[in-house]
Amino acid sequence: MIENDKRLAKFSFPLLASNFASVFGDGVYRFGLNWFLVSSYGNAKILGWLTGFGFLVYLLNDVYVGSVLDRFNRKWVLLGADLFGAIGALTLSLLIDPTKPQLWVLFLLTFILNVDVSFAYPAARAILPDVIKSSALARFNAWASAAFSTGQAFGPLVGGLLLHLKWINLQTFLQLFGVMLVVTVLLNLAIRYQPQPKDPNMPSESFLASLVGGYKYVLSQPKLFESMLLTMWSNFFFEGFIIAMPFLIQHNYHGSASSYSTALTLAAVAGIIAGIILARLPKFNSLNTLYWDLFVLGGAFIIGTFIQEIWVFIGLVILNGFARASFVIKINTVRQQESAPAYLGRVFGISFFATDLFAPIITIAFGYGVSELGEWTVFLLGMMMVVGMIAIKFISNRHAQHFN
Repeated sequence: MIENDKRLAKFSFPLLASNFASVFGDGVYRFGLNWFLVSSYGNAKILGWLTGFGFLVYLLNDVYVGSVLDRFNRKWVLLGADLFGAIGALTLSLLIDPTKPQLWVLFLLTFILNVDVSFAYPAARAILPDVIKSSALARFNAWASAAFSTGQAFGPLVGGLLLHLKWINLQTFLQLFGVMLVVTVLLNLAIRYQPQPKDPNMPSESFLASLVGGYKYVLSQPKLFESMLLTMWSNFFFEGFIIAMPFLIQHNYHGSASSYSTALTLAAVAGIIAGIILARLPKFNSLNTLYWDLFVLGGAFIIGTFIQEIWVFIGLVILNGFARASFVIKINTVRQQESAPAYLGRVFGISFFATDLFAPIITIAFGYGVSELGEWTVFLLGMMMVVGMIAIKFISNRHAQHFN
């Protein structure tokens, strides 16, 4: 392991650039999709159903993606996933009706793009220890998150600008995303991947045995177990807010497409700032500081409910962007540092399973519920975050005491 670490780099531009390219394309497309669907149907129900279906696709893939990553070359899995997404997006862009998008196209598109993400996202995280030196992981995670957030910043910004052009429609947004996925594939081809040689004497496991072994490993590692609980509950909050956001801006805070674009762009800028801070100050890259991030976020949502001004809501969106970027950096660093190389793919696969387990329920619930709750949706999210963090800290301490 030490010999392999000497062959690794402290920095990887292709890996950093691919983080930007993929999320930029996704940000432009999601911005257009969310805005066109809500404005066309007058509510977030279709968006909620598409998101819920997408999470079911994630769940089906999460079951075995970890075993795939631990068995096969992670770089080729990453390339294959993004190539599948690029072909699917460009093909369906030729079939979609931009004036009234067919539901079957939207659901098929969601399936293809979510299969791509199911493999590409954990592969990109699991590949890091075989590209970047262990001593540089925390810092590179922060820079990668900054690149990711930069893509998130420019995505909605470009999306908002495109909406001002009369000839732009949903088909254009989809084609741009397909092109950016092709660019991502080319960047990932340039990654200098140095996988650790596998022990030829280690007996081959079935997929089922490999999967069960991965879950047992996570349960036996207190920090990994805690990271899974944090991931599952925080994702409730983040995904619920994403679903509710366009409806709240349009109907409760009387904002425009420019307001929505500005909010998302500033949130992504906040994510960039979070990445730069943690790159400069890696000592704050820990689970303990993550709890403080999420407590502050939940408290701000509770207080913000009672000040019904668009600028206050945009402030909450910005704070959410900072906290989410910080969350991703800290959680990924913990998993990479606490996992044995042989289990890293399964650890990330299980983390995505934890992320997506209850997400279909909450996205559909918020898709319907935001119309009824209005601004009280913000209060509900804040209470969920604060109470959830207290419960998770208690459960994690009891779990750690049991294994110690």
